[in-house]
Amino acid sequence: MNQSKEFGTIVLVTIVTLLIWLLAAAKTRETATIPARLTFTVAGDASLDRFQVTPMQVPVNITVEGGALAVRDAGEALRRAPLELQLPAAGGRVEVKELVTRLKENSAVRSAGVDVLAVDPAIISVDVTEFVARTAVIRAEIETASTVQDVTVTPNTASITLPMTAARDLPDTLDVEAVVDPRDVARLDPGVLHTVEGTLRPIGLPRGIGPVTVDPPTARVSFQLVARQRRATVPRVRVQVVSAPQDFGHYHVEIMTPMFERVEIEASPDDVAKVEAGRAQVVAVLHLSTNDKEKGIETKPISFFAVIDADGEATPIQGRVDGTTNPNVDLKISKVADKPAA
Repeated sequence: MNQSKEFGTIVLVTIVTLLIWLLAAAKTRETATIPARLTFTVAGDASLDRFQVTPMQVPVNITVEGGALAVRDAGEALRRAPLELQLPAAGGRVEVKELVTRLKENSAVRSAGVDVLAVDPAIISVDVTEFVARTAVIRAEIETASTVQDVTVTPNTASITLPMTAARDLPDTLDVEAVVDPRDVARLDPGVLHTVEGTLRPIGLPRGIGPVTVDPPTARVSFQLVARQRRATVPRVRVQVVSAPQDFGHYHVEIMTPMFERVEIEASPDDVAKVEAGRAQVVAVLHLSTNDKEKGIETKPISFFAVIDADGEATPIQGRVDGTTNPNVDLKISKVADKPAA
């Protein structure tokens, strides 16, 4: 019986001691500097799509004072989540001042039961960008060598969101492209109406205007694939001169650049297959008129590229050298002296 009373007394004394210690800890005043983060929002922008704050979060050191337990709880709360401060609904450079006063009014700080003594840095500068939405007309951009027709886009308009400072200098209606991936077109059959997804991108906007978004991000592009083309790169293409027969023997034409390196061609799948198999060759056709020879011109762009098959049949094709469709050929033309009569 006495042992039971002694055990109860020990438990009671322990509880009382613990309560006294907790009370003393709660009343003991401490000061601590706590690393924290401030995040900024703009008044009235609940959806976060009208304004953008840069930087959106800023690290700070907050010096607080309070009971030991309160300081500890405040430290845990400040490290766990950023403190939110609201800015006025206006674009431009904003200096956030009176941080001590504003943090004292913060609900997370008040609930911790501590007093804010100082904030480092005391003033924070942020940039607030205001955005506006503009209507944009959608047009299709099918980046492929294939021939298409009857192109339509659904929807035919989109909304572009961009900084207000940039929008002031732009027309009321803007343009966007629905870009179709060439790999999507390559899988389609000619002669059939097809519908594929095109990624929307703005066009005609100045560089460096800031973030731009398009809504919706994609559109449906319908078109009829008339003929499929293939692209290939030919390592070397010879220049072939076409001239009036009556000029033969009267002029000597020296081609200073007789070969083009790495010519990109666009042609029918059959013609490309013949070239790759060595059953046809690609030539750069250069037409020289009698007038060109009389003037002794020193350079002239080629007339066109062509595929010549084993039968000598020539088919004009698209070709590019370093992105140029009609590269120049350097020439040296001289007149052949007439032979004396016998």
